[in-house]
Amino acid sequence: MALTTRQKEMIADKLKRINGACPICSQKNWTIGDEIVSATSVSLGGSTVMGGPFIPMAQVVCNNCGFVSHHAVALLGISLND
Repeated sequence: MALTTRQKEMIADKLKRINGACPICSQKNWTIGDEIVSATSVSLGGSTVMGGPFIPMAQVVCNNCGFVSHHAVALLGISLND
């Protein structure tokens, strides 16, 4: 699912209020990814689990060092139904 410009602005605003600095390089220059992503679930035996529960996340990339962080969109106030 693609994030709208407004949703990306909401994510950026929320993250700025929390801290805003990259934990690797301390810069505050971020890009919000265009799509909602989720991690792939893996069983204890190492097999990929398809169709299981997932947490919709926004990707946030540091423009200085490339560090990527993922943030649960529901906790950032982003509805997937908008």
